[in-house]
Amino acid sequence: MKFKALLGCLILSLSTSLIGCGPVTPANNFAGTWTANLGTINFVQNGTEIIGNIDGYGGNWNETFNGTINETGEAVFETEILGNFTLVLTEEDTFKSTSEELSFCGIRGINMELPTGCGFSGKWIVPSKSVFLPGSYMVLTQVGENVTGTIYDENDNDYETFTGIMEWGKGWRANGKYSERGEISLWMNAAETGFQFMSDKGNIQELCAVREGVDSAYLSSFYCEPE
Repeated sequence: MKFKALLGCLILSLSTSLIGCGPVTPANNFAGTWTANLGTINFVQNGTEIIGNIDGYGGNWNETFNGTINETGEAVFETEILGNFTLVLTEEDTFKSTSEELSFCGIRGINMELPTGCGFSGKWIVPSKSVFLPGSYMVLTQVGENVTGTIYDENDNDYETFTGIMEWGKGWRANGKYSERGEISLWMNAAETGFQFMSDKGNIQELCAVREGVDSAYLSSFYCEPE
């Protein structure tokens, strides 16, 4: 009798464990606060309904937007600012938009460092111009709204640093300054494949950078291409 009782408890315990270790529904993982490329977002879920509240960097996009979780666990939203978009969980603690034209991504937590490929984080190839040395590239890190980075030459020697604050207005931008040359802004395209170096006098020389691994990036009126 004791053996049967113990066996029954073991089976019950194993069954409970298997249920608890089953696949996690992706829809359940959106809820919470996230650091995104454009601002801080809090998602609240109720069944298949999901509500997002974003505090955009620079104070230019503060909106509550509604969405639904579809049958594949994607979050589909309609917003006044970005229009319609769909978010998917790429891992337990990161998300991104499905559109190749609009990059909307983030990582779970407050004031977190964005992963490579999200926001300004990552390596950028800088085509040679009179301002930049041959073979230049830039490594940037975005933590919340703060963007920092260094420019290197073809021999991996650093010769300039950048410090800026992310702002979303008519587009993505990090307003800041070089350590040597003064104020500069990095204006990103919506796909986050490239950005322009913009001074207060405008981008006369079409100075730009392309994300590592990208063949070219269209930036408002021209294509930026690695050399």
